[in-house]
Amino acid sequence: MSIHVNKNSLLEPEECECHLIPATIEHDSSANVAQFFTTTIEKNETNSEMTATFRGRQLQGQSVQVPEGYTGLVLKEPNKPFTEDEDRTFRATHQFKNFTYWNLETATCANDAIVKSMVWPQIAQAIHEPVEIKKTNGSS
Repeated sequence: MSIHVNKNSLLEPEECECHLIPATIEHDSSANVAQFFTTTIEKNETNSEMTATFRGRQLQGQSVQVPEGYTGLVLKEPNKPFTEDEDRTFRATHQFKNFTYWNLETATCANDAIVKSMVWPQIAQAIHEPVEIKKTNGSS
């Protein structure tokens, strides 16, 4: 199985405000997030933490920047495959430079997987940079 992204959809996807919440929602269409979710967000100005509620459960979140040189994309799969072996094609519907990720009832921290994953491009670049070996006197 191969995964493809429609190149034409990458030309000008519109900007969006993006939230990553710890829930599975069995619904695949628009939601009035501005009216029913973002109105519950409270921001702590001293430490940039946020709290909100979703279906009666408390969420704690923080804003995360997408690494420099990268753009976050919201992808949609217009045609679902019938089997796991079929190729899949997605299209970009929106783009973002930062997003808010939420934990269910626990504070966000630097050890959260999503925060650590945003450092990976820097680590990958360091790992793959050429290493210059300098010869010193007495070595061959």
